[in-house]
This record gives sequence, C-alpha cells and structure tokens, in this order.
Amino acid sequence: MSASRELSATEHNKIRAMLALSAADALEPNETEEVLQHVRACPQCSAEMEQWQLLSRGLRQLPTPQLSPDLVQRTCARAEARLIDEREHAWNRRVMISLVLLAWALTLMSWPIVRLVSSGLLSMLDPRLNQSWLGFAGFTSLVWVTGGIAAVLLASYQRRERSLA
Repeated sequence: MSASRELSATEHNKIRAMLALSAADALEPNETEEVLQHVRACPQCSAEMEQWQLLSRGLRQLPTPQLSPDLVQRTCARAEARLIDEREHAWNRRVMISLVLLAWALTLMSWPIVRLVSSGLLSMLDPRLNQSWLGFAGFTSLVWVTGGIAAVLLASYQRRERSLA
C-alpha cells in the first residue's frame, strides 16, 4: 500500500509541477488533459490551478512592451558586424591554410631544383648532409620565419584598423 501512495505522491508532484504550464497553455493536448483530470479530483491542485489561471489572465492583459527603434537598429548593426567578422575570420583561416599548403608544396618542389643547380640530379640520391642541404634548410627556415612575422604584422594591423572603426 505504501508503494501505491508513493507512486501517487510522485504522480501528484509531477502534475503539480505542470500546473503553471497548463495555465499558460504551454502543454501538449494530452498533458493538458492529464492535468485537468487530476485537478478535478484533487482540491489542492484545483485551488493552485485557479491561482495560476488568475495570474496567467492578468499577464495576458498587460500591454506587450515595444522595443525602441534605436535599440533595434543598434542590435541589427551589432549582429551584422559580428557576421562580417565571422566571415572575415573564416576567409582568413582558409587563406592561411592555402598559403601554408602552397609554401610546403613550393618548398618540396624547389628541393630538386636546388639539388640540380648545386651539384646535379644524381647527387639527390646521396643521403649525406652536404653544403647545399644546409643552405637550403637555412633558406627555407628564413622564408618561414619571415612569412610568420609578416602574418603577425598583418593581423595586428587589421586589429588596429578594426578598433579604430
């Protein structure tokens, strides 16, 4: 018998939690019917439902607040600026990825050319580190560092321009 009371108490609390939603017409039809059946049988919930309905009717009679045109305009401008920033960020990311891939491709493609100019095509198969390899590695490192510095300077320049705008 205590298990059925506990189940009944659980069901009662579940329905009681839905009373405000039912008064606001925010429930599905089957849930509304379930609440109404319980309210007909439970005097506590019936009294609480009347209070919620009274409050809900009072809230519906209040005028709907209107936004000022200035607020709407500022909000639209902010949303548009944010959308532009997001598009610019996505574009910058695609450009940077493309540049990195291009740099790697050029680096890998330029190695045979450097080897051909420095000591011939057959020496490319020579695994020893020689002067041309060290020169190429130094040149590649210098190009990458210079590109990184240029990217940082461009990014700081863009941030400065955006903050002034």
